[in-house]
Amino acid sequence: MRTLAVLLTTALAIGSANAQTIVPRLDDPGTKGDIARKMKEKSATQFDTADANKDARLSKEEVSKISDFYANNFEKHDKDKDGFLSWEEFVGHSRWPK
Repeated sequence: MRTLAVLLTTALAIGSANAQTIVPRLDDPGTKGDIARKMKEKSATQFDTADANKDARLSKEEVSKISDFYANNFEKHDKDKDGFLSWEEFVGHSRWPK
């Protein structure tokens, strides 16, 4: 039983480490980089469109105007629980600076 627990914990740790690196970098060559740059551009456009008062953070009301998904899952994405989504919370990582 202990061996199974150790194996499961190790597998989860490895999976978590891989999950943190799945987002491509903007300077990655080829298709990965192209996709990252396009997704960042699309995300930035959505963020800027939603940010009605231009305070560089999104309220639930602002988010609801562009995305039902984010509005319905707002609390899950608001990691610091301040009632707003920062750029990093909006895209779900800190790999792409705003």
